Amino acid sequence: MILLALVGAVIVEGIVEYAKSIYKGFAGGQAKTAITQVVSIVLGVLLSAAGGWDVFAALGVTFVTPGIGVVLTGIVISRGSNYASDIIKRVGGILGKA
Repeated sequence: MILLALVGAVIVEGIVEYAKSIYKGFAGGQAKTAITQVVSIVLGVLLSAAGGWDVFAALGVTFVTPGIGVVLTGIVISRGSNYASDIIKRVGGILGKA
């Protein structure tokens, strides 16, 4: 359970940073960058939903609300390989310390 909470914390941190970046883009006059990020999220979630991809279900994590795992997986996908690599490294670090 502690491991799941730590993994959740890493995912939430990433989503918050994503949201801050999008907000700063719109507020700072860089709408093109912010729009690109929003489109990336939409495409990632659509791709995840179309493929039925749910990394959390694959790890045995279920949510009370159906589809949350698919949406979160889509957000991770939308961030690209660097973000996914960072999550894997952090989770690996957590597993190594557990």
